[in-house]
Amino acid sequence: MDYFQAASTAPLGWRRYSLDDVARLPAEYLASVPAGERDAATSGNPEAAERLRRALFWPMVYEFDPQLWDAVSQAEPIHPGILAKLEIDGRRLLEVAAGSGRLTVYLCPRAAKLICIEPSSGLRRILSGRCPSADIRAGFASALPIVDAWAELTVNCAGMEADPVAVGELERATAPGGLIALISPESPDWFEARGWKRLTFDPKEVALKPHDPRLEAMFGPLNPPHELLWRQR
Repeated sequence: MDYFQAASTAPLGWRRYSLDDVARLPAEYLASVPAGERDAATSGNPEAAERLRRALFWPMVYEFDPQLWDAVSQAEPIHPGILAKLEIDGRRLLEVAAGSGRLTVYLCPRAAKLICIEPSSGLRRILSGRCPSADIRAGFASALPIVDAWAELTVNCAGMEADPVAVGELERATAPGGLIALISPESPDWFEARGWKRLTFDPKEVALKPHDPRLEAMFGPLNPPHELLWRQR
């Protein structure tokens, strides 16, 4: 999803954040902002200012309101059919953009070794409380802090963009013969068109957990992760 798509699809919660919040984001999140857009926004262009706040809504949630992201992710369990497809037991696992541990809690007790990469310090704190035995590292998908060909299974849940650089990093970190599995990535058609296998489950089969209705006012209708895309290395 590019900058303008992110801006056009942001839920109503974007209004929670200001241009001052944008300025506090780590530089890696700002890489997608078109040249001149920030200058226009901070110079008083209201359309550019709104686009910027919309497009960076999700990074601002991760960085400034990790408890909110945790609440919505916990309310949207992963479809059990996807979890049943993942071959986890006794393998070296790499989870990219692990968030607050929605998937990690399923992986952690069964993996031989688990490394979790997560850029948000707030989400890493929640994750370390849920999965203290995991090796949790700061980093972005575009530059994974892990040696080549380490993982037998590399996974991501609801955070992978259609980004050739990030996909290349997943491939670099995965051993030959290993598997890369993406759960409900952005733009699944992009991956499928490039040879990834795709399996879609019915999201209505997922029992949503009790949650504060204000979450949906901020994030929109809940949509539990229900698609699996995978490719063998």
